[in-house]
Amino acid sequence: MDSRFEDFVGLVSAVSKEVNRIKAQEMRRFGLKGTDVMCLYYLEREPAGYTASELARLIGNDRAAVSRTVAALERGGFVGIDVPEGGTRYKSPIRLTERGLRTMREVNQIIEDVVARAAHGVDEPDRAAMYRALGSIRENLSKIGER
Repeated sequence: MDSRFEDFVGLVSAVSKEVNRIKAQEMRRFGLKGTDVMCLYYLEREPAGYTASELARLIGNDRAAVSRTVAALERGGFVGIDVPEGGTRYKSPIRLTERGLRTMREVNQIIEDVVARAAHGVDEPDRAAMYRALGSIRENLSKIGER
């Protein structure tokens, strides 16, 4: 019997588990969790901010979980929510505070280091092929799931 299913699911699951373990381990020193850092990561890349709904879509998490994460980040002083008069928090842009920006400068160094160490021994053509293949697989799986 062909072991492609077992190999694929096993490898993808193992990689995901290791990434989540490293995120948790590295972010502990900042008092952050994996979902926290993903929100901060995307917010840093969009100075105008994102709504909670947009963040949920970007990080692939449900809106309720992201709303809880944003609330914790706001309490910690990492983000601020710009609620216009007559507006709602849910549809308002979330932006990094100065503390969030400082934290992300350190986090980005950690990310660069981890990515470089994870890619050790993998040359650029292989890395590019892997990303293309995984992108195609994700698109195919998404189409299958839509049926």
